Amino acid sequence: MIEFKTFDFDDNERYVDYLHRCIQIPSNASPLLLLANRDKNNVQRAYAENLCWQKFSEGDMEIWGPPAGDWDEIDWKKVFKAHVPAGTIFNFVPEYLVKLWQRELGDAIEIDDDRDMWDYILYLDRMEKLEGKKFKRIRNAKNSFEKNYTYTIEDITPEIFNELWQFHVGAEKNLQDRVENVELAQADSDQFLFALNHWDEFKNLFGFVVRVDGQIVAYSVDEMIDDSHSIGLFAKADYNFSGVNEFAYWNDAKINLERGILTENLTDDVGEENLRFFKEHLCPLVMLKKYIVTYNPKENFRDVEISSERDGENLTVKISGKLDTNSANAANKEILSMLDGVKNLTFDLNGLEYISSSGLRILIAAMKKIRKQGGDMTVKNVSEQVREVLNMTGFAQIFSVEV
Repeated sequence: MIEFKTFDFDDNERYVDYLHRCIQIPSNASPLLLLANRDKNNVQRAYAENLCWQKFSEGDMEIWGPPAGDWDEIDWKKVFKAHVPAGTIFNFVPEYLVKLWQRELGDAIEIDDDRDMWDYILYLDRMEKLEGKKFKRIRNAKNSFEKNYTYTIEDITPEIFNELWQFHVGAEKNLQDRVENVELAQADSDQFLFALNHWDEFKNLFGFVVRVDGQIVAYSVDEMIDDSHSIGLFAKADYNFSGVNEFAYWNDAKINLERGILTENLTDDVGEENLRFFKEHLCPLVMLKKYIVTYNPKENFRDVEISSERDGENLTVKISGKLDTNSANAANKEILSMLDGVKNLTFDLNGLEYISSSGLRILIAAMKKIRKQGGDMTVKNVSEQVREVLNMTGFAQIFSVEV
């Protein structure tokens, strides 16, 4: 099983390297957020099977996060069998990874959707230009702010941390009067304070404040994940200044683009109606859907299922699932052990979804043994995908394949 341990800032570089390999990066995978919540939620980390694994506590429950790494290169069935206990719950699993798990693990996983935790992915070039009818509302509000107020933009530096924190506290209090989930609002404040206290230890944080008449009226803090993608971690605005929120998001897009960043991941809306309304009007490029996944393997969870029916010298072997490299060795021994005394062998591949070169070698070995015994072999009920493999390799002409 995987050995989880606590972690610190010195592990960030290694973790980010694994994060870069993910085709989708949920906001919950933010290096800063994980460290900010490490003690509160007992977040732990482990490296195994070329993946970075994480788990945390939620009340009395232990929850795993989506592992980071090159998901397409992982043998998920093998990894889950070896390292993931039955009953394990994963939270915040991105849609791409869920699709992979569905294909590889099948009904060994149960999937639950939660719209409240979807992220918003902004295409920043479109956000900066604000062209077209979709952006009319934001464009008008941003233009109104620029017209009605004399403002300045200033990078966030340690010299303004105290002033920025005081603004955040005031803006947070105002926000709590507008939303229902006060507990999550407090968590946001705790994370923001953690960011300020450890600003220099995170080399990938950047942000700005908007000032009117010298006073902070909005701020934004982003975390750069790679050369083209960032996570929008924190943003607050004083709603007494009409259009300031829209202006701040526009300016955030402008600054990100200057750094070469193309897309920004905005955190979920936690089901807050006002927050969802605003984020939807930012016209996200796509929604990063996240799911809750429970691993509940069957008692005999296998890559491939093999059954047989024998009548004297006649044997039918039914194969379903995936006959790949991982299942081939055991399947080969099991099938060859059935063939003694058999003259007429039929492989019924009705449920076989995939066959690799290792699987083909099993059929060849079986054919050789049957022919040595003076018999013959037939393959039937071949799926389109398996038939394509047989055609490409020429085995469709070697085997007797029933249409």
